[in-house]
Amino acid sequence: MAVSAFVDNVPFLIAMIPVTLQLNASFGYELGTPQAYLLLFGLLIGASLGGNISPIGASANIVAMGLMQRRGYRPTFWEFMRIGLPFTLLAVGSGAAFVWFVWR
Repeated sequence: MAVSAFVDNVPFLIAMIPVTLQLNASFGYELGTPQAYLLLFGLLIGASLGGNISPIGASANIVAMGLMQRRGYRPTFWEFMRIGLPFTLLAVGSGAAFVWFVWR
């Protein structure tokens, strides 16, 4: 989640899928087992939602910053993070709770 806040989440996710599959193999989890999906879903939650922390973490955030600037509001990097971090933590917490209830 922390890395995805400063690296665009789509390329990061694509780059980390083979790493996650290799981790699954080293743990002895074959693709198709609940344990393998659990690790992949954790990667999806962290990489996708972590991009909402900063204005450069996701393409949509960059577009949103441009739209706000066009309307005359120029939020700083830290103002964006002050709002984005709590919402991201709530979203990741909700995703973790979902994973817990589905794969416990």
